Amino acid sequence: MKILYLDTSSRISEIALTEGKKILFHRILNDSEGADQLVYRLKLSFSEINLKPDEINNISLSAGPGSFTGLRIGLAVAKGIALVCRCGFIGVPSLDILANIFPSSENLISLIPSNPKKSEFYYAKYKKNNSALIRNSEYSSGNLNDILKNDSSFIIKKEYLQHIPESERKKIFSDYPEKDVMGSQIELTLKNISENNFSDIENFRPEYVENYVPKN
Repeated sequence: MKILYLDTSSRISEIALTEGKKILFHRILNDSEGADQLVYRLKLSFSEINLKPDEINNISLSAGPGSFTGLRIGLAVAKGIALVCRCGFIGVPSLDILANIFPSSENLISLIPSNPKKSEFYYAKYKKNNSALIRNSEYSSGNLNDILKNDSSFIIKKEYLQHIPESERKKIFSDYPEKDVMGSQIELTLKNISENNFSDIENFRPEYVENYVPKN
């Protein structure tokens, strides 16, 4: 079973393809490329391993919250491939992907900036026990200072650490290999597939569209 993975939820996009437990390719796009180079990089990666798009069985998308433009591009590409190739589609919340990287914690909060200038962040609370990740809150948004008052462990993408005040950075776990983000998405995707938990390709929208109301 071949599974294509897309993560365009942040400034640095990633793509990967697996077959069984084997990673056929994993590319972290340069910061200057952005999500708009996604199709070009996919085409190159497919050519390198002589893969035809209709050989893909499932496609996984890091579904936000995150970059508005990046998520829209990623979703358009994922939906296009899934509909043309008639493959399964799995949208994995980006906050879940982040939380799943953390080794173990009774109280864990993953963070993604929504409006860094106003210290507004998306977040969700989790319990992580070895390989089992349990979300025990709604996906929410709030002020960073209020969020950090929680007696919890915190995790954020390395590229977002710049939005955390230096005095607060010691509270945030970001010292993990870059490949762990895609590794976490792969793990959660396989879990969804094993539970037959596929997304509705026709009606699927990025996570922030479903759960967040823009503030005036």
